[in-house]
Amino acid sequence: MKNASLHDPEYLDRKALDTELVRVFEKCHDCRRCLPLCPSFPSLFDAIDSHELEAAKLTAPEIREVIDLCYQCKLCYNHCPYHPPHEWAIDFPKLMSRAKLVQAQEEGIPLAERIGSQQDLMGKASCLTATITNAAFKNRAVRFLMEKGTGIDRRWIMPTYESRPFSKDLQGHRTVSGENGRAILFTTCFVEYSEAITARAALEVLEHNGVAVEGGYQACCGAPFLHGGDLASAKKNAAKVVAGLIARVREGVPIVVPGPTCSYQLKNEYPELLGTEDAIAVAAATKDLGEFLFSLAAAKKLSRDFPKKLGRIAYHLPCHLKAQNIGFRSMQLLGLVSDDVRMIDACSGVDGTWGMKARWWEQSQKIAGRLVMEIRSAEPERVATDCPLSALRILERTGKQAVHPVVLLHEAYGLGGAK
Repeated sequence: MKNASLHDPEYLDRKALDTELVRVFEKCHDCRRCLPLCPSFPSLFDAIDSHELEAAKLTAPEIREVIDLCYQCKLCYNHCPYHPPHEWAIDFPKLMSRAKLVQAQEEGIPLAERIGSQQDLMGKASCLTATITNAAFKNRAVRFLMEKGTGIDRRWIMPTYESRPFSKDLQGHRTVSGENGRAILFTTCFVEYSEAITARAALEVLEHNGVAVEGGYQACCGAPFLHGGDLASAKKNAAKVVAGLIARVREGVPIVVPGPTCSYQLKNEYPELLGTEDAIAVAAATKDLGEFLFSLAAAKKLSRDFPKKLGRIAYHLPCHLKAQNIGFRSMQLLGLVSDDVRMIDACSGVDGTWGMKARWWEQSQKIAGRLVMEIRSAEPERVATDCPLSALRILERTGKQAVHPVVLLHEAYGLGGAK
């Protein structure tokens, strides 16, 4: 079924999936434009070449490798000349996601994958035991056992957990009057539990510009579930998030998200996951944080009074932000506080837990090679990225601490350290 929807009866049917895989694989093989983007395409093209150029002859293990190597960066969608509304309707990332859902339906979801998707459960527990948890992540023996149990490579730099979720701090916060309106801050699970510096900077920068900030985090956006093949849990989390936001969305309050994977999920995945008017309304109200701040600047509502100018900045453009087709808003904002901003348009090779896993560690390192090379050649004084997982990869490979662009704006405004 070409370009099938989640709500089509044949979407999770193995025979229908296999027919669609052959159709898309043949088109991709004839084109080959996406060859340099990720490991899936070289694997696919080599396999088809070995079968006399016939995709229908691919073996189940060969197809499985193509699917497993897709880490949902989404780059091939915009790169493809045949994506919808073209009559061929090629949506490779969606097809790979569909294939993982069918695999999960047939085989079940591995325990390690189920545990790794429970971001709220792990986040809350890690905050309660932050001192012990953060110390344990630096212990070699613990990391060895963690690799065996969860698949996360022992060399991956784990995030540092906060002593309490950010939403608890926000509950007692009295915001500004809001001459420039209201905004719901959907902190994302990563920021909520382990990157309060971004949340506090976002809160203070928005308030500094006359925006009344309200808490809006009910649950993880569900992207880890969807990427891992757990459709039921992805829908459950999406429904919980939408239910917690919809009343204020109906009042015209925008949702601001400081993480591109999560803003992409709310914008692009929720309408199809739930198929409801509420989900469509939430999607339409969602803006990535940089996108929202830029909209204030475009409306001449963003203060340009920056007491502190920053030095040379290397800005990494995350794949899931690029996939939203909103322009380079964070880079443009950083241009207000520095005369020397270099944008680095290169994938970090992480996505969820794919690039953290020992199984794909070497592959992910190769993917991140250009990102690392360009950061080093830029010789920046500061490094910024909207993606917290990319920030960990940058720290791991370059030793440089990458922060969300809003943290640099916060500093340039002279608002103090966002700790």
